[in-house]
Amino acid sequence: MYNAVSTFSTYEPILEGFLEDPTLPNNEWCNGNVQKFARNEISSKKIICAVSIKYLEEIKKTKDNNYISNGYKYLYYRIYENKQNEPEYSDITFKFFKDLLENYASKETSILKDNTEQINNDIFGKLKNLKELYDNFYKYEKKELCGDDSCGCAEKCAETYKTYLEECNSEYYSTFCVELQKFGEKFNEYIRGNNHCIKEIEKLPLFNKNNPRIAIIGSGVVLAIIVFSLFTLYKVS
Repeated sequence: MYNAVSTFSTYEPILEGFLEDPTLPNNEWCNGNVQKFARNEISSKKIICAVSIKYLEEIKKTKDNNYISNGYKYLYYRIYENKQNEPEYSDITFKFFKDLLENYASKETSILKDNTEQINNDIFGKLKNLKELYDNFYKYEKKELCGDDSCGCAEKCAETYKTYLEECNSEYYSTFCVELQKFGEKFNEYIRGNNHCIKEIEKLPLFNKNNPRIAIIGSGVVLAIIVFSLFTLYKVS
């Protein structure tokens, strides 16, 4: 899921456009399946269902499997965002999403649904923060305001990013931290040549630089190779 977040801004206006459409037709599949998705607020869930179908029909018009796959992940993120705040709804929402794809994804891309990881509250929190990082970064690029000026957008990026420093310095190879580091590299590359907030904004620290855990692991591997080599030479001699 995390590797698609940088593309979410591409799909947001498509989905939002359908959400603002007052003429969505009644959908029989939604009428029969939304009961599994919601114990209450049935009418709002039917709208989400109908919008999801329109959205799927729109994005599958392309022939780009990567575009469609990332679009599926964005839709799942948005469906999960609207779930009830109960633990079992993680499974219910995932099943509802899979059923949607089974019925409305094109046959050529139906295999892509198996590439989507199930979201839980922890994953959703990280997805949401990663999305906010990219949203604020794109605002900074366009010199849009976050508070008094666009520098506030970059400051928000730095604040959110740094909350994960401890986690990602020890878990650098986790899928989330790999994608967060990609954001850090993108951010640093941009401000290297376009930093109009020089006094306020510094480069973001990257997790694989001077990481003591990685250094210890690397030293241990080298030491093991040396010991094995010496042992082999001793046996030969």
